[in-house]
Amino acid sequence: MIPRVMKIETSQEITKIPKIGTDHRALLNRLKRIEGQLKTITRNVEDQKYCIGIIYQVKSIRSALKSLELEFIKGHLNGCVRKSLENQNEGDLDTKIEEIISLFEKAHKL
Repeated sequence: MIPRVMKIETSQEITKIPKIGTDHRALLNRLKRIEGQLKTITRNVEDQKYCIGIIYQVKSIRSALKSLELEFIKGHLNGCVRKSLENQNEGDLDTKIEEIISLFEKAHKL
């Protein structure tokens, strides 16, 4: 099965992203929102705004990144891993499982 391809317009170019398991447009929108939040924090630091307000903004970005990470994990499981299962490709599936295990091992070292 060949994955459908959708065009995503970015500020620099049009990028082709295979659409498997995740709505990439929604993920890009989330990233742009996070980018905007980060720019706000930068301005607030430059303007020497109140530290507690900046800390709340940092916590907000951290939460947004965790949520984004979860969406990528769900997309990977529902897309790439499911595809390996459906194709009964044991070698590919083993690789994907090892990648996920490694991801969680690294997360617990933080």
